[in-house]
Amino acid sequence: MSGSRWFDKSLVLRDGVKLISRIWLPNSKGPWPALLMRQPYGREIASTITYSHPEWWVSKGYMVIIQDVRGMGSSEGVFNGFSQEASDTSETHEWVRSLKECNGKLGLYGFSYQGLTQLTGELNSKPPDCLSPAMTGMNIKDHWCSDGGAYWWHNNIAWGLQIAALKMKRENKLLEWEKITLALENKSYLREGIDTLKKYDPNSFVLEWLKNLNNALPFEEFKPISTWIKQPMLIIGGLWDPHLKGAFDLYKKSKEAGGNPEIIIGNATHLSWWEGSQESLLKFFDKHLKSDEKLNSTIFKHEKKIWNISLKKWEELDNKFHPEFIFGLKSDGTANVEVEDGNLTINSKGSGWFTIVNDPWRPAPSDGGHLGPNPGNFNRSIIDKRLDVGVFQTNPFEEDQYLRGVPTLEIQVKSDQPNFDICLALSLVEEVNEKVNQFSTGFLRVKNSKISEECIYQITMQPTNICLIKNSKLRLSISAAAYPAIGVNPGFGEGNVGAPSANHRVITLSFSLNKTFMKMTPFF
Repeated sequence: MSGSRWFDKSLVLRDGVKLISRIWLPNSKGPWPALLMRQPYGREIASTITYSHPEWWVSKGYMVIIQDVRGMGSSEGVFNGFSQEASDTSETHEWVRSLKECNGKLGLYGFSYQGLTQLTGELNSKPPDCLSPAMTGMNIKDHWCSDGGAYWWHNNIAWGLQIAALKMKRENKLLEWEKITLALENKSYLREGIDTLKKYDPNSFVLEWLKNLNNALPFEEFKPISTWIKQPMLIIGGLWDPHLKGAFDLYKKSKEAGGNPEIIIGNATHLSWWEGSQESLLKFFDKHLKSDEKLNSTIFKHEKKIWNISLKKWEELDNKFHPEFIFGLKSDGTANVEVEDGNLTINSKGSGWFTIVNDPWRPAPSDGGHLGPNPGNFNRSIIDKRLDVGVFQTNPFEEDQYLRGVPTLEIQVKSDQPNFDICLALSLVEEVNEKVNQFSTGFLRVKNSKISEECIYQITMQPTNICLIKNSKLRLSISAAAYPAIGVNPGFGEGNVGAPSANHRVITLSFSLNKTFMKMTPFF
């Protein structure tokens, strides 16, 4: 054991609401620099699903404060999501610095919701000494809600129900808590989750996001404070995290504000991180919160690195391009039937065509990636054998080639319904066992298109960093569904997006390939 002590302490905000924090202290003589996390899931948990327990941080010479945000855990008030956090965050910072156990130095940590609470404060409030937003972003529509206008079906509903269950527990509504939990356990949330949310948490931000997306309404905007994001910052992202684009966007905004942020993009999903992540954080905090201990800053490296998926090693993260490829797509009409027919050709124009049918009775499934139920690496060989999936593959590479950046596809398509989805997956096909290792996915929801009229659409995929190893092949898979990551498109209107229903229409997509190509664009 580290030898630490803890206690709960309250902060009464300007509006009279009381926030409860749990504070861990070292047994050594203080005061100490403070690490603060503000979160809605219960201060006792302290995000130990991804972070070392506060006792570990205490053993390294920090006091740790985990606060229940307004309306969650033991804190008073009503929980309203991100919009409530700016003033609460700034008041909490001032309070932490005033504690007799704190030496005045304040560092922030936390991921996801706890990552965004680090970035929202009152405009003229004193910035933290350093911050480490992880697996988060600032743009609600693009970093929290949707990809290409397609709502994160599985992710958002499951998260919304988790918040609803916590509210039911807080209100001692144990039967309602059990009903919500059962829906998540038996997966009925995929069909009934929206109605369950409307019943138990009608003001859920997850429902508001869906309404805004369906009706093209504006989303609430959160803009980082330039004085805050100029501070020392370590941005943490994961190659299979749904908020990865948010991490790159935050890096770009920090640079534009005059900051010099550090960034680590690891071999990680939202909840499963890499070995060594805690040590990287500790080095960052030691560098910026313990300068009074005369630590020589030259021994600390300024981290800018990204994991290479296939080489399984860290590489420097810069925005320099390796030789940029443009891949053309070719098919004689059977790319969804014969693997040999669909060709992905380097620096060559596309040609031909193919057609797929989306039958809502058996929509093309999704898994792995950044939005699937089991995020991360995934062998999609079985999915790619379906005839509602078009498959395009290169010849074996004669030498190692690098794909680094954001894959984008421009494709010409017509549909027999006004609404449809285009869902993409990139995979590395191994020479020996033909294992199809999916490493990036992308989605686009098209609304109110003209029936049977060809249009060109652009689909952006998840940022990636991979070496296409000699003798392996690159595969692009195209489908009209990716359930349950994305709700099944009904072909018309908005009301039935989600689990397949009797009202869902069969959708036929016809692709012309002469103007279709895939390329890489920079991270930031």
